[in-house]
Amino acid sequence: MKNFGYYMPVRTFYGTDCVKAHQDVLAQFGKKALIVTGRHSAKANGAQADITSALEAVGCSWVLFDQVGENPDLETVVAAGKLAQEEQVDFVIGIGGGSPMDAAKAISVLAANPGAPSDILFNDPKAKTLPVVEIPTTAGTGSEVTQYAIITLHEKRTKNGIVQPLFASVSFLDPKYMDVLSEKVTNNTAVDAMSHLVESYLNTAASQLSKEMAKIGLSYWKECIPALKARTYTAETREKLMMASAIGGMVIAQTSTSIPHGLGYFLTYEKGIPHGRANGMLMQAYLELFDKEDENVKAVLDCLGLASTEEMGQLMKDVLDCPETFTAEDLAYYTKRALETPQKLLTFPCYKLDEKDVLSVYEKSLL
Repeated sequence: MKNFGYYMPVRTFYGTDCVKAHQDVLAQFGKKALIVTGRHSAKANGAQADITSALEAVGCSWVLFDQVGENPDLETVVAAGKLAQEEQVDFVIGIGGGSPMDAAKAISVLAANPGAPSDILFNDPKAKTLPVVEIPTTAGTGSEVTQYAIITLHEKRTKNGIVQPLFASVSFLDPKYMDVLSEKVTNNTAVDAMSHLVESYLNTAASQLSKEMAKIGLSYWKECIPALKARTYTAETREKLMMASAIGGMVIAQTSTSIPHGLGYFLTYEKGIPHGRANGMLMQAYLELFDKEDENVKAVLDCLGLASTEEMGQLMKDVLDCPETFTAEDLAYYTKRALETPQKLLTFPCYKLDEKDVLSVYEKSLL
């Protein structure tokens, strides 16, 4: 067994009404919070009301920034960072899917460094940060337990991670917030969680511990497959999806993501395809980069109750709606862009991927 390290500093509470049950922990972060959300979902699912009530109960004031869209861009986090500075907040609370939670992390950096240019997010890994609290309302990103935050950069026509390894101080995981999710959002984000588990397991940085954790997450996800196919979700399904998502976040916090994420970013930016669905569209072809007898791929498929990569591809077709069409020119452009970030390709454990390999994943998946 090879040597490995493990670090997971996020204090995590799970269960119905966990915000109210553990509201006292909020007081340790200061007297004023910036709440970061999208325009509607945090209000509709009750999470915003829960956190504002909890803050007021422990004597904290708050200010709201509810302008985070899907795939938050640099301009949005800069605007929110300015608000946080003007309001002199002590900590930042992200409520939502990966977009508000990632934005909250980036905002905490900008808020803690008045006068610094926005590129501090991408060139100063030791920059100061404010404490961050995360409340996921989807089961996909795992941002509540990772150190990552992904921001859209329009000038580069892609998404980049901030360089600060910023874990939340505390996260609240309440499955009830997912009750109002649409079928598409539920399935797209669930596939994101599954891709985290798979990509972590099949990763150059995987350890025995991260693999065992990924297996547990995949076992939860497997139990949700019938519900995802039928697009009918019980409270138990929501609970299992949230657990799978959190574990997915915990394992990519150790290993990072791999090929589907690196290649999927261009589908999201250029075609507007939701992040999790983009990963799922590439999953079968990604697995087929490995040798057919690869024991790690077999282990992943077995955890999901699948006999082959073809069954993985069919599962993705069953749970995702993918109406987009692509041209050879599209795929050539995506391939060129993917090769600009070779560090993601280096997470593939079997051999050094080249242009032909990347293009083959796109071709098998999209044409």
